[in-house]
Amino acid sequence: MLLLIFIYRRILFVARKLGRRPASVPKPLESLRNLLLIFLWISVFGMLLFAGFFFRAYRAFTLEEPVAEIIIEYQEKSGLSSITIIQDEPEGEPRTRRFDVAGDQWVLEGDILKWRNWLNFLGLHTRYRLTRLRSRYLQTSDEMTKPSTIHRLVENEDNPLWKYLYKYGPRLPMVSTVYGNAVFQSLGEDVSFRVYVGTSGFIARKIETKR
Repeated sequence: MLLLIFIYRRILFVARKLGRRPASVPKPLESLRNLLLIFLWISVFGMLLFAGFFFRAYRAFTLEEPVAEIIIEYQEKSGLSSITIIQDEPEGEPRTRRFDVAGDQWVLEGDILKWRNWLNFLGLHTRYRLTRLRSRYLQTSDEMTKPSTIHRLVENEDNPLWKYLYKYGPRLPMVSTVYGNAVFQSLGEDVSFRVYVGTSGFIARKIETKR
């Protein structure tokens, strides 16, 4: 706006001169000073605007939303691990459930709906649904011969909305992709993990306990 006012006043001065009407003559040094100040303000504003966009984009594409807490208690006698999953609910109190899981690792599975990048930038975060908690062995031969455990985390596994999204989601203008995702970590000791969902899927991080 300051630059437009500066240019307008100079055009007005030229127009009055051409029309042979009296006009105050702008002083060259004052004009140069005003022009430099205007460009200085434009530079500062541009840098602030760029920084704002940068931090907005950084937050949008690195945001990790808490999904659940996994608390593992290893049972030496049975060789199983008792897993308490505290699932964060968008509305209401967290839901707590307890399962026994065999194997070398626990696996948390779910569905992921990833929006277009421009929607992530505007603040729309990845949508998800946790579906199963199951066991996993490190060796393929163990997967084929040893007992496995699997527990469902949703009442309606054959959800019509997610079936539709899997089939037609990528055709929708706002959806980037819809896919199944899983995160797994080791069993065999008493430990806790926090599971998050980011723009690329589920993430598990060990919770460091204070001793």
